[in-house]
Amino acid sequence: MSNEILVIIPSLNEEKAIADVIVGIKKELNHCDVLVIDGYSRDNTVEVSRKHGAHVIQVDKAFGIAAAIEAGILYADRGNYQLLVRIDADGQHPPSEVKKLLTPLLKGEADFVIGSRFLGDADYSPNLLRNVSISTICFLLKFLHRVKITDCTSGCQIYTREVVQYFARDKDFEYSEIRAIWMAHKAGFIIKEEFINMAPRLTGQSSFSPMIAFFYMFKNILDLILSVPIILKKPIRTKRGVSV
Repeated sequence: MSNEILVIIPSLNEEKAIADVIVGIKKELNHCDVLVIDGYSRDNTVEVSRKHGAHVIQVDKAFGIAAAIEAGILYADRGNYQLLVRIDADGQHPPSEVKKLLTPLLKGEADFVIGSRFLGDADYSPNLLRNVSISTICFLLKFLHRVKITDCTSGCQIYTREVVQYFARDKDFEYSEIRAIWMAHKAGFIIKEEFINMAPRLTGQSSFSPMIAFFYMFKNILDLILSVPIILKKPIRTKRGVSV
């Protein structure tokens, strides 16, 4: 028997915010399972997560957030979940807003939904450096892959089972928000953005320093450029729709 919804939450030292995130998402998505993928936090993130009913696995932070999300995708694939929801641990993705993003998926109108802060007046907006990075990468996605996205680095993404299977069974797949977008588009999946009113982080500081922001932009621009020969191949059409 298949499960319904898996919510994955990558975390690192988020003990002050993670409880509210878990409680909120369980309240809004009644039949979901929550998986916290922790980077061996130095605080009590793991203990707090388990106390509030989340499953926890740990992935060394040295491998980055990509490894954490890849672990979540494999977990969802093996658990036969029908929808995979990825949100952040810092409270920037309000559960009530995340719930609204499920509608296009449940109606069979999309295979992959992104929560975008740029489709409305969100309470949180990135700094200038991140905005430049986002704008540049969105331009390249549109120019090279013909996919129009406003918030390509959004940490709120939702996949159907078919998308999860596609990522999980590609041995060369290496996660980034941007790579997930162009790979899914190349494979013929329907991607849709919906507004999400992102909030400022509840506690702590973002690890997205200016140096990391520059490296992130450089890496993804290079990845997009190198992906050009791939997009000349005929897209693989996949079966759409979910049954939840």
